[in-house]
Amino acid sequence: MKIPLAGIVAILSRNHPGVASEESVYDFVLRWAHLQYPNSEERHKILSSSLLPLVTLGRIMTNAIQTGQSSCIINFSIKREHCCGLFPSRSIRSPPFYCAGHGFFLSALAKTESFNFFGLLIKKLEGNGPLRGTIDYEMEVTARRSSEFASISRRTTTTDIRQAFGCRIPWSEISADDSPFFVDDNLHLRVRIKITPQP
Repeated sequence: MKIPLAGIVAILSRNHPGVASEESVYDFVLRWAHLQYPNSEERHKILSSSLLPLVTLGRIMTNAIQTGQSSCIINFSIKREHCCGLFPSRSIRSPPFYCAGHGFFLSALAKTESFNFFGLLIKKLEGNGPLRGTIDYEMEVTARRSSEFASISRRTTTTDIRQAFGCRIPWSEISADDSPFFVDDNLHLRVRIKITPQP
């Protein structure tokens, strides 16, 4: 945790950094950045420009962000091979994004419970403190037939925001050869979030 930025970049730039899991590298990078850069804007800049592009998980799921003080629109793109490679019980994370001063990330995962499903969940980064208020969010995907975004989940959550929120899609709809969720073998997802903090 005391290694400077240049040292972390050098380690991550190796072809074989000697770790068993890319997820552990991703988690380390987030913890290191949180410790070294308490200012969230500075931390976000370092993560997005210098560190996460060097982590495989950061390259699997790409995002582009439009943000305001209390709202944001995030566009994610995930390749079909990475979505299908999650089954039966794996997950991947997006680079972090920020809204109303709080950090979040998108998690794409496969689960086998009472039925098999593909989940798209927004989770809060640790270390920002509790978020009390209302979150209005909508998830949209580009449909193969129209190539336009269509809503797959739209909700309002009012509580202490500690748990993940998002949607589930039956695995059979994701894994089908003619799945409507992929355009040019990519799942294109748009997430709209508006946060109204408690007064």
